[in-house]
Amino acid sequence: MEQETKALRLSVAMNLIMAALGLGFGWISGSQAILLDGFFSLIGFVMALVTIRVARLVLQPPDEHFHFGYAQFEPFLNTIKGLLMLGVAAFALAGSIGAIVKGGREVQPGLGIVYAVIALAGCLVVGAVQRRAARRIGSPLLEVDSKNWLIDGLLSGVVAAVFGLALILGRTRFAYMVPYVDPVLVIVLILAILAVPIRTIREGLREILAFAPEPGVQEEVRRRVEGAIGDLPLAASHVRMMKVGRFLYVLNQLVVSPEFRPGRVKELDKVRQRIATAMEGFEPTPIVDTVFTEDEKWTE
Repeated sequence: MEQETKALRLSVAMNLIMAALGLGFGWISGSQAILLDGFFSLIGFVMALVTIRVARLVLQPPDEHFHFGYAQFEPFLNTIKGLLMLGVAAFALAGSIGAIVKGGREVQPGLGIVYAVIALAGCLVVGAVQRRAARRIGSPLLEVDSKNWLIDGLLSGVVAAVFGLALILGRTRFAYMVPYVDPVLVIVLILAILAVPIRTIREGLREILAFAPEPGVQEEVRRRVEGAIGDLPLAASHVRMMKVGRFLYVLNQLVVSPEFRPGRVKELDKVRQRIATAMEGFEPTPIVDTVFTEDEKWTE
């Protein structure tokens, strides 16, 4: 938990720095593309502050308000982040189309290049750090955060290249095209990143709505459970699961045959322990419930 919080604090600090740089350079240079990047960083700053709170919240035990814990807050936050990114992108897209219709907008490409190079270096470094932390800790929050930083870095590289092209065009007979560079760049950047907020929203909604995890995860869970109970006299077994944030909820419903006659509840607990042991080391973190019945109607 402490490692995750430390990584999130790094993201908070860098988002604030990048937001200040983006909004400042965007205003001075007149570039909507840089302003867009600044607004994305500002969204990232605000959401990172909330993320720190959520990262602590999801590890809290159940209480009288949330009997199954707070895991659902994690995909909910990621969904909100995706919706905000999509909203800003739509607003910038409309503004850029309007600018093209009106003849483009004047910008200072030199300042744009300076900003883009600084942003490129900062985003790639932070993205790499967050990605390593996400894999080490197993944090979906850091995984989404690292993707955002790496994509921001890629976009900053594109901005630097395009403004470099604008400087060259300004010294040729194609100088009349320079005012269109910035609005066209905004449209290209939005189209390039559009899949990210859409995917983030889709994945967040799947977890909020309690969808089953990916087929590969389901197959591995069932393989482990079957390996743990394969020698038991069972009439049937049903494994149901859903992924919520960093947790995987697994419900095993075991329909016992007449030969299955444990003498005490302690013996049933031994079966539960066998299944729990089989799930050790699996990511995302599994929360396993195992129930027993003689009548299959209770599994419907």
